[in-house]
Amino acid sequence: MKTIKLIRQNHHGRNCIFIYCENDPDFNRMIRNYPGRNWSRSSSAWYVPDCEGSVRNIIAYFKENFRIDATNLHRSKRTVDSGFRENHVSPSGYLDPVRMTVDTTKGKLVIKFMGRYDKKWISELRQYGRPYYDPVKKEWYLSATRVIIDSLSDYFNNEGVQLILKKAVKPAAFKETRKNIINKIRQRELPEDINKKIKDFGYFLQQQRYSRHTLDSYLSHLELFFKYFHSLNPEELTNENISEFMESVIIKQGYSASFQNQLLSAIKAYYYYHGHGRLNLEEIKRPRKSKPLPQVLSKEEVTRILQSTRNIKHRLLLYIIYSCGLRRSEVINIKLSDLNRDRKTLHIRSGKGNVDRVVPVSDKVWSKLDEYIAAFKPGEYLFEGQNGGKYSAGSVYHVFCQSAKRAGIDKDLGVHSLRHSYATHLHEGGVDIRYIQELLGHKSSRTTEIYTHVSRRNLLNINNPLDDLEVQ
Repeated sequence: MKTIKLIRQNHHGRNCIFIYCENDPDFNRMIRNYPGRNWSRSSSAWYVPDCEGSVRNIIAYFKENFRIDATNLHRSKRTVDSGFRENHVSPSGYLDPVRMTVDTTKGKLVIKFMGRYDKKWISELRQYGRPYYDPVKKEWYLSATRVIIDSLSDYFNNEGVQLILKKAVKPAAFKETRKNIINKIRQRELPEDINKKIKDFGYFLQQQRYSRHTLDSYLSHLELFFKYFHSLNPEELTNENISEFMESVIIKQGYSASFQNQLLSAIKAYYYYHGHGRLNLEEIKRPRKSKPLPQVLSKEEVTRILQSTRNIKHRLLLYIIYSCGLRRSEVINIKLSDLNRDRKTLHIRSGKGNVDRVVPVSDKVWSKLDEYIAAFKPGEYLFEGQNGGKYSAGSVYHVFCQSAKRAGIDKDLGVHSLRHSYATHLHEGGVDIRYIQELLGHKSSRTTEIYTHVSRRNLLNINNPLDDLEVQ
């Protein structure tokens, strides 16, 4: 199925929507029968006037036969071809981007129109409760729920408006103050018997085959918790003490709900092992976690990232992460012996939760692999550092960020975005969610089902109920 690109341009003094498609007999036949279409000799393309409902009508007309790419409606063709966003908007020009910032600490979604906007956007915001408007910052505020973020993302994408979705970044001064407060707590000394109990608990976690990352996190959390109450023995602590710690340290210092949840898991596991003491573990309530949707790249954006990666090693690294749906920790642990060229597969060993899985490897990866091995001659691990040993997770992150920056992608992204994109693109391509679950190594299908919320596979096939009413 070929793709039609919709691009908003100014043509002879009025806004128009240009419809671009590779030379295709079906497209040529259909566009000639489309009401109100015109041909531009200067652009060598078909276009229609940019009126209310134009985008919706185009999608409804072509959706059965073509993919519709409306991601560039906010930019001119010159901007799309060059890959860079223009720094200005002409008086007759195009609607500017919308920035949505998720503040996980406050549970707020901050929406800011970056310039020219359509007044109906405000009406759309009011569909999700009573948004608060700050006239000084010129920002709108809504609850940062998964449904609202998902729905508004779909709305602005359907409107052809560039959406910049980011997480709120805490000020450097705030981080420095928090660091100093936490360091003061950690500098306190614990009695030897408490240190021994924490070590014994660590040995227990090792025997239970907890991952090194989880083990280190649990012990660090417990040390901070017990040092905060350094004058009390663990057996003397109560549920009220836990509430005090959460309020004074975790919430006041702006730690996330995920951090708080893991700390509670460490406390519960410790007391289940050593005895409850004065605690009632059943009454310890976990925080409500926000469930933001994964940040997904379009296939065009993935292409730009891969093409902007110049180093052979770095390009293969990103090829494998995307084409196999890997976590950052999984790609740095790949050994040469894990690759099976005859079966065209990769064996992922001891992934998250110590789960092994086998994933197919693209032919494009094998061709890049030969070139890479001949140039870098890795020893044990596929990706190794300059001094040998496996590549660091920080280096993988740096490679990805530099490639995304060169590709001109202005989003709050991490390496995991490639894994999210892999899963979403599989779902949009018609792959059953159960197979995607197996490829990603998820224990539960509920984890995998989040990709049905960001996949647009079935959205364009949904008929609006208004179309069934005989009204004018």
